[in-house]
Amino acid sequence: MAFIVGIAGDSASGKTTFAKGIVGLFGEENVITISLDNYHKYDREERRKLNLTPLHPEANDFERIYGDVKSLKEDKKILMPVYDHSTGKFSEPVEVEPRKIVIVEGLHPFYKKKIAELFDFRIFIDPDFEVRREWKIRRDVNERGYKLEEVLKEMELRKIDYKKYVEPQKRRAEVIVKIRKDKSRKEYQKGSPYWIRILQVITGERLSEIYFPLNLSSMVELEADEFYLEYRKITRGGRIYSLIEFNGVVSRETFSDLEKSIADVAGGGKILEKEKVDEVDIAKLIIAWRVAERYRLKYGKKR
Repeated sequence: MAFIVGIAGDSASGKTTFAKGIVGLFGEENVITISLDNYHKYDREERRKLNLTPLHPEANDFERIYGDVKSLKEDKKILMPVYDHSTGKFSEPVEVEPRKIVIVEGLHPFYKKKIAELFDFRIFIDPDFEVRREWKIRRDVNERGYKLEEVLKEMELRKIDYKKYVEPQKRRAEVIVKIRKDKSRKEYQKGSPYWIRILQVITGERLSEIYFPLNLSSMVELEADEFYLEYRKITRGGRIYSLIEFNGVVSRETFSDLEKSIADVAGGGKILEKEKVDEVDIAKLIIAWRVAERYRLKYGKKR
């Protein structure tokens, strides 16, 4: 059976970015990513006429999502619909074969309980509205050809649906990634404009021992980068979470041992590709590690 990972979050929230960390760890030959944008019921023009945003459940084909995710989990091929963001219309369906790891990312992977139960690991990406706004404008205007006014208007329309239909899915996630802007003055920012919090549901699983070593000698060098790291436990909605918060940029060498340990759990692969790594890269490391651990616990082996 395929191992199914769900990544939920709003449009342009960073779902694809964190999916890439999992792909890097397990290898492209072992992972396929499915976007739930392909499972909209209506094209862009039809949604406008019906006054629906893509975040509204009525705009999405949950029965087809359930059937296709279940088939992939059972190592069966599917004929996947294809939604073209450049035209707002559907293209010809494509045949998709399962791989060892299937990542399903989109607005509603955990909205329906029976679909949520198909996932072996569930992640929710939760940037502040200000961050989502910045990322959505950058993507939709620069990459998808939307007009700025269209993007801003749609974001306002989506606010209510996000609160009502997307955000509550956090309750079914095992890891929540919160991203907020660094509001300090630029001269005090630690090289990165974002702060990231990773909330992990406290688990009784027996995880591999992964150490978080730091190169202390690099911290007494004049040119050393600054970063912030905090760990504590919090309770939200009756659940206890481990919270790790960090901000800043560090050399890849600082976390090289951590990356090697995580890669070993997965049986190879790499996640970090830059000389300097920031909080997004570190979050990708932690998420990829949790996915690798769950895979190991389920199958009793590395990938």
